[in-house]
Amino acid sequence: MDTEASLADGTTVEDPFAGAAPGDVIGINVQVPSTWYEFDVHPATVNRSIREVVAARVKQRPELAPHRADLVRTLKKVAREARKGNVVYSGSMCEIVDDEPMVASLAVSVSAAVNETTGETAATGLDTLMGVLKPIAPGRRPTDPWRRVRLVDLPDAGRAARTEGIEDIEIPDDNRSYRAVMMQTLVPFPGGSPRVAVISASTPQLALAEPMLELFDAITGTFRFVYRADLDTES
Repeated sequence: MDTEASLADGTTVEDPFAGAAPGDVIGINVQVPSTWYEFDVHPATVNRSIREVVAARVKQRPELAPHRADLVRTLKKVAREARKGNVVYSGSMCEIVDDEPMVASLAVSVSAAVNETTGETAATGLDTLMGVLKPIAPGRRPTDPWRRVRLVDLPDAGRAARTEGIEDIEIPDDNRSYRAVMMQTLVPFPGGSPRVAVISASTPQLALAEPMLELFDAITGTFRFVYRADLDTES
């Protein structure tokens, strides 16, 4: 895998696992339902990857054939939004219900914590993460923004900080926003590393907020870090 690539706008995307020592984390793993679409987010191959996964799904479910172009277009939009944020994994649900796409997506990004004032590496302990996450009280209407903040235990990755609720999400390079059901789970890297894995899941289906949050919780619960020793054992 290349350690970096350039997006169409000139942004450089680096491989966050490049140069990992033998005992370090070299990747991540998360399991989504078999009905979801998983595709390579590398900018050089993402469009081909999306076309291939859609073609494979249409072959399995011929009734989707009339919606092939809509599926490809929707997944490309998800990929464009995802790959500007150090994303190392992207998966999406895209079902056609009453001729309209029902969409949800999950992405995992890796970021180094940096003190915005000094520019130096910042701590990534759970106390620090929880200190910067702020709850939002529910509004009058069920679709008004709200946010819960809590600690969760991931079976294979330990404790993590989480926000979940309905949020207004800004569109990158745009002055508009959209409202979505959103869950973000922040998982500190092991071994005192200053990096954090951020598992972000969202859907515009506001009326299904709690069921979708339950689904996102189940998927996020499969997250684990991958070490070189894991690959050696599997081989």
